Amino acid sequence: MRTLRAAVVAAAVLLAACQPADAPVMGQAALESVALQSSDGRSLSIAALRGQPTLLFFGFTHCPEVCPLSLHKAVQFKRRLGPLGERLQVVFVTVDPARDTPAHLHEYLAAFDPTFIGLSGDEAGTRAVAESLGVTYRRVGEGDTATFEHTASWFLLGADGALQDVYGYALDDRDIETRLRARLAVPGA
Repeated sequence: MRTLRAAVVAAAVLLAACQPADAPVMGQAALESVALQSSDGRSLSIAALRGQPTLLFFGFTHCPEVCPLSLHKAVQFKRRLGPLGERLQVVFVTVDPARDTPAHLHEYLAAFDPTFIGLSGDEAGTRAVAESLGVTYRRVGEGDTATFEHTASWFLLGADGALQDVYGYALDDRDIETRLRARLAVPGA
């Protein structure tokens, strides 16, 4: 196992050395270094959210169904988890930064829970952060009626910033709650 891990690390180092200096930031590096604007006025990376467990979702505020329903579910999960849910921060990263400014995200998310944090960035930064977690999205249409097809999963990051679990949109709410409760009950999670 150590030999395989060492080979993977060596290959990654060699590949990184072959990349041009202006190559886009990808993978874990995007979570560490890409700064997004938060709905509470800060500039921060996903890694800066460390310190408490984070439930992360990628979407857009003009979404007619999936995004608002997902945010409503997050409110319910936090409530049903009681004290464990109070430790959970919910973060919504927009895939539509042209319309979803930090001020707009603040207003939109406050309707669900005033503690929810919205993040907005430029297209390159947003895409790098999204792709680092396997999230895909694409714009459909133009102008004010544009919509987005996007991965509709929740990502649970531990207090250390490491990815702990992924909850797909079709996963039963009871299963998500059970898995969240188990993860959050672990000391240091």
